[in-house]
Amino acid sequence: MTGPRKRLAELILRSANAEASVKFYRDVIGLEIYATLGSATFLKIDDEHEGHPQLLGIFDKSHEFSGPKDVQTDEVEGRVGTLHHFAFFLEQKDFPLERNRLQSLGVSLQFSDFPQFGWRSMFMHDPDGNSVELVCYDASILDKEANQRARRIVDASS
Repeated sequence: MTGPRKRLAELILRSANAEASVKFYRDVIGLEIYATLGSATFLKIDDEHEGHPQLLGIFDKSHEFSGPKDVQTDEVEGRVGTLHHFAFFLEQKDFPLERNRLQSLGVSLQFSDFPQFGWRSMFMHDPDGNSVELVCYDASILDKEANQRARRIVDASS
């Protein structure tokens, strides 16, 4: 990584049914509500880092776009839905506990291992159809040769 260390501060999702999405991230994923401002609800992912917790924001689709003064609302709205997926990190010991809890809630899960990184993942969809991943590091599935190949490819493109 070049430059100062970066950590996720917030991820904002625009939702067709903000109430259902907040309920999903609170009751299924297990995040706690941090703040509500009008049609925007912020859920805490992790504790504060120098005054800013890691947050997931759920904005009703009617919520006015914020950001640069010259944001082109129609252009931004045309791009909504381009999110591939996002992930929450779990400790390895918590992975089977979360799998069992989610399955007991009737959540449809898909599982995948990524041996080139030693990652074990489970995927689900939120009420808006976004793909949500829960991932942990598991050294027992790490393929060291594949990891070295993948990292060489990254290093070569730098």
